[in-house]
Amino acid sequence: MNTMQRLFALVAVLVLAGCATSQRTTFPPPQTPAPPQSPAPERPASKPGDQVGTPAPKTMPARTAQEASSPAVLSLMGRADTLARNGNMDMSAATLERALDLEPRNPFIYQRLASVKLAQGQTGQAEAMARKSNSVAGNNPFVRADNWQLIAEARRTGGDRSGADEAVGRASDYRSASQQLMR
Repeated sequence: MNTMQRLFALVAVLVLAGCATSQRTTFPPPQTPAPPQSPAPERPASKPGDQVGTPAPKTMPARTAQEASSPAVLSLMGRADTLARNGNMDMSAATLERALDLEPRNPFIYQRLASVKLAQGQTGQAEAMARKSNSVAGNNPFVRADNWQLIAEARRTGGDRSGADEAVGRASDYRSASQQLMR
């Protein structure tokens, strides 16, 4: 890639990143102060086992990159997918690494990079990227299930059948957990 193409790519990423974070700040109109109220009666402190009120709703972890990524990162991931489909794995990996510069704690980027590394035959790197994705995914069973499936494939390709079987079991456990969340 020549210098002009790199410069153009950098400008495009910066423009997309600017679009993703651009917000207008509006200030509320000034309000007149409210008259002082008598203090609310004190409630007894709740203990960890107490059930006060309704339970907090379960928050669903992100299941897709679209739910967890900025528009700039989604654009880069789409470009990386196109490059990978066209067989240009090196450029796909480089594009995903640029996305990591924007969102270094996005597990979906590491997961896609693991897939690219696996397609390149770099099984050790594929497993490392899937593990990194797991480390930033928290308790997200959707991401973890797919990562363990990638780890299983990397191990199988590398000749580690027992390690692959263990990873398939872990993927299955996380798939069960994700199905529980969907109920």
